[in-house]
Amino acid sequence: MTTLLRYFHTLRHLRPIQIAARLRTHLQSPVADTRAPPPRRSLTGIYEPVIRGAPSLVAENTFRFLNVERACTEAGDWRNPQATKLWLYHLHYFDDLNARDAEVRAAWHTALLRRWVDQNPPGAGIAWEPYPVSRRIINWVKWSARGNELPPTCQASLAVQARWLDRRVEYHILGNHLLANACALVHAGLYFSGAEAQGWYEHGMRLMRRELCEQILSDGGHFERSSMYHAAVLGDLLDLINLVRAAAGTVPADWAVIASRMQRWLAVMSHPDGELSFFNDAAFGIAPRLAELSAYGARLGLEPQAAALEALTVLQPSGYVRALAGPAMLLCDCAPVGPDYQPGHAHADTLSFELSLDGRRLLVNSGTSQYG
Repeated sequence: MTTLLRYFHTLRHLRPIQIAARLRTHLQSPVADTRAPPPRRSLTGIYEPVIRGAPSLVAENTFRFLNVERACTEAGDWRNPQATKLWLYHLHYFDDLNARDAEVRAAWHTALLRRWVDQNPPGAGIAWEPYPVSRRIINWVKWSARGNELPPTCQASLAVQARWLDRRVEYHILGNHLLANACALVHAGLYFSGAEAQGWYEHGMRLMRRELCEQILSDGGHFERSSMYHAAVLGDLLDLINLVRAAAGTVPADWAVIASRMQRWLAVMSHPDGELSFFNDAAFGIAPRLAELSAYGARLGLEPQAAALEALTVLQPSGYVRALAGPAMLLCDCAPVGPDYQPGHAHADTLSFELSLDGRRLLVNSGTSQYG
């Protein structure tokens, strides 16, 4: 009876599409579509410099994620059973392609790209789960848009990955995963040309339009109430604006307004040191910092909404409060844990608070960086 009740109290919050998609995921026997890739597209506009995060490729074939350093030299290392799932997710993202000083690691990157294709056959293992596929597509396309050339085998793989993702959008999870899927489909659709690529682009744009309306609240906050994921979603939105413009596409008129609201929200929810607060899933060094996002938005010509230094700022409907008094700044969580159907980033932190004094953090939540 206890088990049945647990299932009932879990399932009653889920949306029907989540249940149907989970069943479909378990019943499917996926087969990758390995046809030749569509033709390449040339960017006709200016692709602005993107945010460059901290390097994670610390030596040839050696990575540091989540403060853990491991080598990836053999095929089995891509799915190392000694590593946590989140560490392996990061391994398959290829964030280092667009990290700071990536140019000095270009030879390592090219070899790693070729090796990934050789050692991760289509549809097999953690590498082909929809979320790492999404992050990898985005990073490969950004790297190419910055003036690099994907090896032919990687161009072919990119098309296979886009087809795979196009049929495996994460409706069973929804939330920020769905936005990442959409962002990746738009990136793939603008890397290639032709009818197939146009289909990926339109699918991704439909998802973005719909999900931004639901997931970005009227005060600019992301509905999962995590400052870190909020920053990550804002970074993806700015990347999309950048690429769509460079491909001479039409950026939806409301995207600039949404991005400005999101930037203001993050400014309110950041400490005087410029770093984010630790409500819900949050840690340093994962998502872009406020200053980086603000500078990126400025390069794209976006007008930020100023986060006025009022004595009391109430973010509604997000549910957070900022209070200022002399040298003190207090951030208080009066928010719900997130959407009822996706509380995966919530902590038991209702009515918790963080306090900075004279510009330094005095009291903070513990934050988190992984699920293990």
